[in-house]
Amino acid sequence: MLDYKGEKFKEFLNKNRIGATKAAEILGVSRQNVYQYFKSLSLGRETVNSILLKFDVTEDEIFGTTNDATIRNIRQNAREIGDLAIYDDEGNNKFTEISPGRYRMGVDLVPEYAQAGYLTGYADREFIEELPKHYITVDKFVRGKYMGFEISGDSMDNGDIKEAMPHGTIATGREVKRELWNSKLHNHQWPNWIFVHKTEGIIAKQIANQCLESGILTLKSLNPDKKRYPDFEINIDDLVQIYNVVKRELR
Repeated sequence: MLDYKGEKFKEFLNKNRIGATKAAEILGVSRQNVYQYFKSLSLGRETVNSILLKFDVTEDEIFGTTNDATIRNIRQNAREIGDLAIYDDEGNNKFTEISPGRYRMGVDLVPEYAQAGYLTGYADREFIEELPKHYITVDKFVRGKYMGFEISGDSMDNGDIKEAMPHGTIATGREVKRELWNSKLHNHQWPNWIFVHKTEGIIAKQIANQCLESGILTLKSLNPDKKRYPDFEINIDDLVQIYNVVKRELR
């Protein structure tokens, strides 16, 4: 039996690591239309036919009935993950104590495939809601807004140092409030940073130098090949978000 709920289409996209922005491009519709598809309890025949044609799949591949084993796995994963509401009433990420001195937190994750869309969608609530979730365990917590980013490329790869973030690392960062950007961005405890640049997108780097007067940051890679990954400068006015990386996990 086939189930034409939009949730099935959303599951298909997540499984194949296709973001809503890319799906909209493939279907030739707006991203808002894709979000409406996700919410639909019964997609129209024309929409279903378009999805099947544009993604070159059969009805059963997307809308087939979930088997009992899959249902059991989903329920088990839900028990392991816990509360899916990752934000509190003030918009900060929630920490849940799972044992004395151990806390679990969920964050929205920007995987590699969604990074291009994040530059325009970081302030779009619907875009953020469609991102996958990532859960981390920490031994202390600091209130704030956190986000996870999948690191791509080799610029932060250096196996000789503990701060290295090789390709595929999930870096969880705490957002630095904009009113603090003109103060010194300290490197002593967590030296890695995620910068969301207006034109360059998501940049994972360390800070080599910061000039408070000019607002210029000199960024450096961890990869020892300085010919391929030289230090470079950015202006803090060209950024839209700054995250200090507080946790790194290699998938």
